[in-house]
Amino acid sequence: ACVQARNEGRNLAREGNDIIREAAKWSPELAVACELWKEIKFEFEAMDTV
Repeated sequence: ACVQARNEGRNLAREGNDIIREAAKWSPELAVACELWKEIKFEFEAMDTV
């Protein structure tokens, strides 16, 4: 879905969530993954502190 959207000229940074949610309508596996990952946050300090 993301490759197709990119090829259509859509802005993945701005529209990424909408693109994935739209694709999830046709993929039960993607819908489950979206439901699971919406609860996960990546909150950690950067490892590169050069």
